Order: sequence, then structure tokens, then C-alpha cells
Amino acid sequence: MNSSAPRTAQGPGRSFRLGLAQRDLAQVLGRSLVGVAVLTLTGRRRGVVLTEDALVVVDGARRELPWSGIARLEVRRVLGVSQVVAHLADGRRTTLPAPTSFVDARFEAKVRELTQWWAERRLSPPPAAAAPTAPAP
Repeated sequence: MNSSAPRTAQGPGRSFRLGLAQRDLAQVLGRSLVGVAVLTLTGRRRGVVLTEDALVVVDGARRELPWSGIARLEVRRVLGVSQVVAHLADGRRTTLPAPTSFVDARFEAKVRELTQWWAERRLSPPPAAAAPTAPAP
């Protein structure tokens, strides 16, 4: 049987033909719907968490970016959507999953808060790494 030839499907009172492109499109749409349903049902959360020690990126995995390891934060606009990119001291970049201007009306306020947290914590070591103080006499 020639795999590129259109197939005919028949059922009770129905007959239709699906060409190769239509079948491919139907498969892609079906898989996309299943993927969206699975992600919705599993409740995977994406975002960032600000802690005293690090910027925690949650996007399926959980990664901690120490404040002192972030060289700068940049707002990048791609296809009309603004996102925050963390430039790390070792030269790597991480695009943060949130905030994004496309889905967040408070995008600008959240960027200001994120930038303020970074500015206040980037030069000081985390509290656990701070040198112990001498006991009072």
C-alpha cells in the first residue's frame, strides 16, 4: 500500500478522505490538546521565588541563582513580549519564566521589585556565609 495515498474512512453512514497533510495536522492538534491537558492537570507551576540567598527559578525543575552570581538583570522584548533575563557572572544567561508582560498586568512593578532585591543582596554574602562575630567580652 502506498503510504502517501489518501485513506478512506468509513463508518455508519459516513465516508471521508484524509490527505497526508490533513492527517498530520490532526495528529499535531490532538497531541497539542493532550499536552495542554496534561500540563493543566499536573499543576506544574512556573515562576520565580525571591529568597534572602538566591533567586529561585521554578520551571519544571528548581534552580537557585545566588544573588552574588547574577551580574545584571535585563528586560528583553521578543515578538512583543517582555521577559527578564538574568546574566550570570560566569557568562551564562537565564530567561526567567516570570514575570512576562504578556500575562502579567503588574509586569513593571514586579521587575522593579526583582531589581531592588538583586541590588540590595548582590554585593553582600548570604547570611549563612557571613563571618561569625566575636563574642562580647
